[in-house]
Amino acid sequence: MPLEPKTLGTALAEARPLTLHSSLCRREAPAFQRALGSGDDIVVACTQEKRLFTELASQTPGAAEAGSVIRFVNIRETGGWSRDAMQAMPKIAALLAAAHLPEPEPVSTVTYASQGRLLIVGPLDEAERAAALVGDTLDITVFSRGPGVAGGAQERRYPVIAGRAAALTGWLGAFTFGWTRDNAIDLDLCTRCNACLVACPEQAIGLDYQIDNDKCTSHRDCERACGVAGAINFARPPETLDAAFDLVLDLGASPLIDWHAPPQGYFHLAGGLANAEGLKTLLRLRELVGEFEKPKFFDYRQKLCAHSRNEVVGCNACVEVCSAHAISSDKARQRVVVNPNLCVGCGACTTVCPTGALGYTYPRAPDQGRKWRTLLSTYAKAGGRDATLLLHSEEEGAALIGELGRAAQLGRAQGVPANVMPVALMHVASIGIDLWLGAIAFGASQVAVLTTGDEAPAYVSALHQ
Repeated sequence: MPLEPKTLGTALAEARPLTLHSSLCRREAPAFQRALGSGDDIVVACTQEKRLFTELASQTPGAAEAGSVIRFVNIRETGGWSRDAMQAMPKIAALLAAAHLPEPEPVSTVTYASQGRLLIVGPLDEAERAAALVGDTLDITVFSRGPGVAGGAQERRYPVIAGRAAALTGWLGAFTFGWTRDNAIDLDLCTRCNACLVACPEQAIGLDYQIDNDKCTSHRDCERACGVAGAINFARPPETLDAAFDLVLDLGASPLIDWHAPPQGYFHLAGGLANAEGLKTLLRLRELVGEFEKPKFFDYRQKLCAHSRNEVVGCNACVEVCSAHAISSDKARQRVVVNPNLCVGCGACTTVCPTGALGYTYPRAPDQGRKWRTLLSTYAKAGGRDATLLLHSEEEGAALIGELGRAAQLGRAQGVPANVMPVALMHVASIGIDLWLGAIAFGASQVAVLTTGDEAPAYVSALHQ
């Protein structure tokens, strides 16, 4: 990857000549360790070895006391691995300059508390298999939706409930699940002795130990066979119940919460554990015990909101675009209500808000504008022309850019052009026309938004509008 230390040093206004390191993560590692002792902020232009450099910093004597702040920036896949690499010095200088900026001021946080109470919903055999993989860490309850292929295990290791699922509401640490228990077999009393299955002439009882009322012709042989346990009672009235859980694993074909951005703590694996995300999801569930924080992604100023006046709804843009169902109407109080526990930080509401009543805070618009101004002014100072900002998400978008860079290095693609500067965002929906126009004012010739297919349809529609 071609680098020109003199050009970069001039563009970055470095007082001392820059030293080019080509193997800083290996034989030149002592140079990194010496820099740690200076107390100056350090920018490492390599994200591939971020873990190694972090470990190296923790093992370097005196580094913690010196207090150097380490930041990482990717200049390889975004600039150096491209057919335009020889013309990419202005872009690389801009990326390095932006990495030098201090972190934005901290924002308010939202706290979740989870005790590890996990509800697993799905066919009994699949639910019990999942429970066996996380039961050493989590407190399991199974909501059975039929026996599945093999039915329940002979040994009942976890509480099992069944009936008609009514509703699931809430978020990580605060889910409420409601259901109606309307089957003649009480699973709390059932010992899985299988006497009822043997006695039933219609084979209306499966290995989920529930009666299929469509098959049952009311012989009541099963009730008589269960005389000792007393688990079967056809005269028992339906009972509406609810229970609290911290986490939900839904193995059903149709999700209990069918949102583009479901609540944190809810996981749906269509097809059960055979789903490609199965192992990853189980590992994630095991980690979700304790207290967790996330940023409060938004500010809301009711005085600017045009949602309603005199209980008449006017603007409803944010309510309609929210893919997490976090925004609701409170027209009696002439406002909208944003639930910070459901908000996933996509920022689409702030983008479509016509009055500025909703503002994005992670980072705030002035902090984002400062970064863009630094990128574009450094790019121009280094001789760059026709700058384009490419806005992309921190995960899927960054992965696509990384793949493009690798393909360019292998001679299979052009790579990111020299005049295109990728800008990672929490979510591309968090940036609207105010900052787009700001970028043009700062010197960009155009702003491009990279969508990956994971964005909510409502946001993509708003983007085109």
